[in-house]
Parts: sequence; structure tokens; C-alpha cells
Amino acid sequence: MGAEARRRTTRQLALVLDAVRASGTEHPSADRIFARVRAVLPTISLGTVYRNLHRLAAEGHIGIVHLGDRLARFDPMPGGHDHFVCEQCGHIEDLPATSLDLEANAARQAGHQVTGHALVLYGLCRACGTSPT
Repeated sequence: MGAEARRRTTRQLALVLDAVRASGTEHPSADRIFARVRAVLPTISLGTVYRNLHRLAAEGHIGIVHLGDRLARFDPMPGGHDHFVCEQCGHIEDLPATSLDLEANAARQAGHQVTGHALVLYGLCRACGTSPT
């Protein structure tokens, strides 16, 4: 691989990471990240964005979560935390990780190896819960 290809890959990776981190708590899909990166680098492909997202997740720079809509969403805050999703407006909020000792022990007793958990709570956010219907 020549120096030009390495530089381009590094720039693409940096742009993808910046797009995820700039999303705040939005937890964007790959398509949304692609649109943001493409605004800066019009020649980038969706496949390149996917490869870079998965590389960033594998290296622990970002997280991947599934929040009920079956789309992989990319989390600028990797690691141990849970999520709240508003069923009305779609707002996503990061929550501190909870201990699921009881559930993990039940899974272990059933012969499973527990490596982590992802808790997603659904309901109405403060804004939607107080607004008239």
C-alpha cells in the first residue's frame, strides 16, 4: 500500500470518527454518518463508511447498539452504559450501566458464558410525557 492510500484511509477513518462523535447522543445509523462524511468528502462510498465504522467499533473507539428499530446505530460513547429511547419522539439518552447480576447468574446457570449486556428502556421522555396529546 502506497503512502497516498494510507493517508486517504486515515483521513476517511478520522472523518467517520468525527461524524460519530459530533452526533452527541443521537446514535446515528451508518446511512446518517455516510451523509455527514459525504458532505465533506463526496467521493467516499457507503462501503468504506461501513468498513471504517466496524473498524472503529472493533478497536473500541465507538460502540454499536440496536435500539429497537433493527438498525445498527453507532454510539460515540463505547462501553458500559445503558439507553433510554422515547417511543414518541425517538430521543435517545445514555444512562449509567446497571448491574444485572440476577439475570447474568441465571444465564450462567443455564450454561451460557456472559460477556456483557445491553439494556434499553422504552417509554416517554420528559418532553413527551408532559405534552398534551
